[in-house]
Amino acid sequence: MKETRFHRAMPSFNRYKLIYPIMLALLAGTLPRPAAAVQWKPLTGTSRYNVAFDEESIRLTPLGRLTIWLRFVPKGETQRKAAAAVYGEKNYRSHLEYYEIDCNEQGAVLSLVNIFGPSRSRLKSLKGGTQPEAIIPGSVLDMAAKRVCPELDEVALEDEQEAPDPEADQAAVETFDKQPAAEALQKINELRNKAAEGPNDLEAWRSLGNAYFDADLPEPAIEAYNHALTLKPNDTDILNDQGAMYRQKGEFRKALSNFEKAFKIDPNNLESLYNSGYVNAFDLNDIPRALVLWRQYLTLDNNSDTARQVQSFIERYK
Repeated sequence: MKETRFHRAMPSFNRYKLIYPIMLALLAGTLPRPAAAVQWKPLTGTSRYNVAFDEESIRLTPLGRLTIWLRFVPKGETQRKAAAAVYGEKNYRSHLEYYEIDCNEQGAVLSLVNIFGPSRSRLKSLKGGTQPEAIIPGSVLDMAAKRVCPELDEVALEDEQEAPDPEADQAAVETFDKQPAAEALQKINELRNKAAEGPNDLEAWRSLGNAYFDADLPEPAIEAYNHALTLKPNDTDILNDQGAMYRQKGEFRKALSNFEKAFKIDPNNLESLYNSGYVNAFDLNDIPRALVLWRQYLTLDNNSDTARQVQSFIERYK
């Protein structure tokens, strides 16, 4: 069964070079509040918020974490009211979240949340936790981490004793970049031929859909999975994988329909239950429904890493 917990393709962002910001951080120390006149830089958009970050807030803590302030501004009145309900402040207009990101462990601590009303008046501050939680790939925090965390190859280059050969490095990069794409294309072509030769070969169509899935090509993946589902409509693995592709396209209702159908077929299918909760919470802004699904998940699994992640969702959003 393929992994479909949204720990894969999401909108990617180039990482900032952090040598200069880290030097500033070492000189200035940590700063648990944004500057008075912040130059917010766009980070991403969710179904509810436009999210920005404060580059000047990137600091290195004594524990080796990198701090960052994120600003969340609702996209419209409907989204604002939904956020106001979550935070219990009817005059809510926006909020800031202060994180400490552990780049090595891919975890983060939400230390502080500031809630703002009209004219940027602060309505209240909420203290966060102290223990890092796993960063969910594809989430807003994952995108923030990609902004602040230095890449391993950058660190390796700093440790090199000899100056690298730019032409040799460029050739190596081009070879590395092109080879996986060529291999993926060859695999897809082989599987397309195999599926065409066997229109009733379930595994051929499943494998073709998986190849498109791995190549981050949602539309042809969905089509291949559709053909596979005509051969086996109740295959929960295919339903989950196709649902993940629908979600990647932004077709959240179709994704949810797939996950709900898979769970109806198999009431012990943790994959589909987790995915349903995730889509309800982070794509459709239906936190009450997500809480119901997350609690249901914990009745089936309360001891795995995923269960601990689900428990952290419940604690944060209840």
